[in-house]
Amino acid sequence: MTTVQHHTKRNNTTRKQEVKASVQKLASRAASRVKAVAAEKITPPNSAYQFEVSWLYISPSALPQIFKNALTVPILLDIIKCAATFFVEEMDLAVNYLENLTRVPRFDTLIMFLSSSDNADLVKIWDEVFDNEATPIEYAEKLDNLHTKYCPKR
Repeated sequence: MTTVQHHTKRNNTTRKQEVKASVQKLASRAASRVKAVAAEKITPPNSAYQFEVSWLYISPSALPQIFKNALTVPILLDIIKCAATFFVEEMDLAVNYLENLTRVPRFDTLIMFLSSSDNADLVKIWDEVFDNEATPIEYAEKLDNLHTKYCPKR
């Protein structure tokens, strides 16, 4: 193995570990939030902040109404990362979240003005999680269509 191949392989492994650690940290944070509100009566959120606190209990179709013009890049990326964490076990739910996020009024603008770092993170998540050979064809077609909306700079 050449030095360049070894370096590239090591970088790919490091990046995968970083993404995995980032997703685990996000999942842990989401779990903590869920535990904090679990004892309370759960009602559908009326704002982006309420969604952030209780996203596990939200119907994906409610996203456009909840966020209206209040969706921000950090929340958008957190939702995408969360969808990635439960994608394998709850593929239908994850795809529904991704589809409905595109219906939020600010979605296209947020995607268009992602920083290069945020865009790189999104492309990495998309390539490693949503663009998987093991994804059933009915989801693969939907994800292919969504890919152009989430990663238009490619």
